[in-house]
Amino acid sequence: MEHLWFDLGGCAGGTKLAVHLRGSSARVSVMDADEYQAYLDGDEYEYHGGFFDVSPVVLEVPYDDDWYLVVDSYHGRIRVKYEEIFD
Repeated sequence: MEHLWFDLGGCAGGTKLAVHLRGSSARVSVMDADEYQAYLDGDEYEYHGGFFDVSPVVLEVPYDDDWYLVVDSYHGRIRVKYEEIFD
């Protein structure tokens, strides 16, 4: 499974991220550490996000935990930048 991933570390619930995609549409999501491991293992998992073809994508971390930003796309076709949004 081709994907890009970014370890966001500990994030508080309500943290908002702007994810900028260039070159391809992609499924963009945030997953806690347990769900990301299930994703890697091919098991059932839950994520927060969806499939997007318009950028930037705004995602909100739902609760306090360690989080991963996961972008399902081919490495050579997409560029990803992200930043935290402060209201």
